Amino acid sequence: METIVITHHNADLDALASTIAASRLYDGTPIRGRAVNPLVQRYLALHKDEFPLVWYHEVDPEVVERVIIVDVRDRRRLAEYEPILERDPEIIVYDHHPASPHDVPGDQAQVEPTGACVTLLVEHLRAADRELGAAEATLMLLGLYADTGRLSFDLTTPRDVDAAGWLLRQGARLSVVNRYLQEEFSPEQQRLLVELMNGCVEISHEAVEIAIATARADDFVKGSAQVVHRVMQMGAHDAILAVIEFEKRKRVQVIGRSRVPYVNVGALLTEIGGGGHAGAAACTLKKVALEDVVAQVREVIDRASLLPTRVSDMMSQPVQTIDHRATLGDLASLLTEHHIRGVPVIRDGEMAGVISLRDLEGAWARGDDMSLPVSSRMTHEVMTIAPDEPLEDAMTLMTTNDIGRLPVLDESGRLIGIVSRNDLVATLYEDAE
Repeated sequence: METIVITHHNADLDALASTIAASRLYDGTPIRGRAVNPLVQRYLALHKDEFPLVWYHEVDPEVVERVIIVDVRDRRRLAEYEPILERDPEIIVYDHHPASPHDVPGDQAQVEPTGACVTLLVEHLRAADRELGAAEATLMLLGLYADTGRLSFDLTTPRDVDAAGWLLRQGARLSVVNRYLQEEFSPEQQRLLVELMNGCVEISHEAVEIAIATARADDFVKGSAQVVHRVMQMGAHDAILAVIEFEKRKRVQVIGRSRVPYVNVGALLTEIGGGGHAGAAACTLKKVALEDVVAQVREVIDRASLLPTRVSDMMSQPVQTIDHRATLGDLASLLTEHHIRGVPVIRDGEMAGVISLRDLEGAWARGDDMSLPVSSRMTHEVMTIAPDEPLEDAMTLMTTNDIGRLPVLDESGRLIGIVSRNDLVATLYEDAE
């Protein structure tokens, strides 16, 4: 055995797919570590004969001349391979995670921010004109889809999409991919889900809502990261940091998930010995109490500088308004002159409601007299927002309630700006442009 392919402890689907892809690329032996996550275990239960992996403890370090490391660089996550790495073999690294002080110095390394690590290896297989079997292509697509949320996560790149297309042309079966990406929680995961929901506290830092969820379990729960992701999906917070104590203080695991670009959970958890992506990260601490770790997590959040785009950054000002006594005809002229679709209605210097082009069109359709005051057709119950709130909150309010504009009020209730549907659409696509 001269060349082996290894990946991180508790390997996920992208790690397994990258291992098999690298073994094809380098004609190396794929190695199975001490632990894999539940989805990988479920997959290998049926496919272990298709992809025969050699157990890590069966490898003789003396015969290993070259090690291909995939989906990881952090040496702390390669502990079972330390006897091999200590012999200083040639090392080639493929990874898509941010750097850490504990990274293995590879003789060669390709580290690029793709959504999935397997994408990097698929590009090399494609360039080498390697033909894949249906099972190989399906596993690689499964790993790619798992790490990119079926190409929907923010970290997904055009390269991931191109790789997925090539794998489909190689015969990858979407029916098989979908079968394994369906979440089926074990009884232990279900109990953990209930514990985390009951132990969830939301804190606000710089107007950003972050949940800290806590739970205890006598035994280690496999697939706890999927449970934490589900908790985040069920809540309205921007990010979650779950602190889970296993085996009566022998181990505390912290799992972070973020749904917004301005909460980088990878950077937050790096401060307490972990790491990962901006949207997904974790760390494990031994012989510590849950309460002490929660205190560390709170301190890290308190020190963090979160820089979301605020409502004040995007709101339009000064705001075009209309007096409550103005007529519908006046409103039509105002909307046309300023090329806008709605305005706040002012009575005695304060906002009394809003009226939109849709309201005006409804009046036309009913044959209303255009000399009627706008107060007769305005919306009285108006949702508003403060200028220091994250723009994501404005987007949530407008989407949930199907409203086209959101007046911005300062602490005294004074109208200082407005956020429109067009403003939010422009923000969604400004990075792409």
